[in-house]
Amino acid sequence: MRAMRTGVKMAFIVALLGAWATAVVAQDVADPMAPASFTFTLEPVDGSSNQHMPEVMRGHQEANSIESTDARASGLLTGSVNWNIAVGEDTGALSAAMSQRLTNDGGAWVGEGWGMLADADGSSRMARMSVLTGDGDYEGLTLILSHAWDPVGELGWGIIVPSDEFPPMPDPVPVPAE
Repeated sequence: MRAMRTGVKMAFIVALLGAWATAVVAQDVADPMAPASFTFTLEPVDGSSNQHMPEVMRGHQEANSIESTDARASGLLTGSVNWNIAVGEDTGALSAAMSQRLTNDGGAWVGEGWGMLADADGSSRMARMSVLTGDGDYEGLTLILSHAWDPVGELGWGIIVPSDEFPPMPDPVPVPAE
């Protein structure tokens, strides 16, 4: 009889521990549709760089590995880029538009990005922004990537928001005449 009570108690304790562990694991799993922010780094897949960039380029193919603090925004970022460059004696400027796709095991993100580069006296700065729509496990989400580059280092940050919470872009307002 005593062995039976001990066995019942042990089974009850094991069941409680199992339920508690399940509850803890359930708490650790983040809501995949919740807004989130993250940082990231980019690394060219083919190791190439644009040593000589023509003044006009259409359909330039890029591939970068992106490592993010949010796994949903990590993976292979591919794109097709169009750019125009204006070069002066000591200055230069580049404007770019790109179609992009970020893929990983959870799904994909697809959308467009824009970039500007300015160079004055050999000091280059570039900023890129992309807005991508989720597919697969990411359906219903919008991913925004912002990437700044300068000779000192790279800064990348992003956010993921439910698409229905992402506001439409307003039309610009003309600057009032003075």
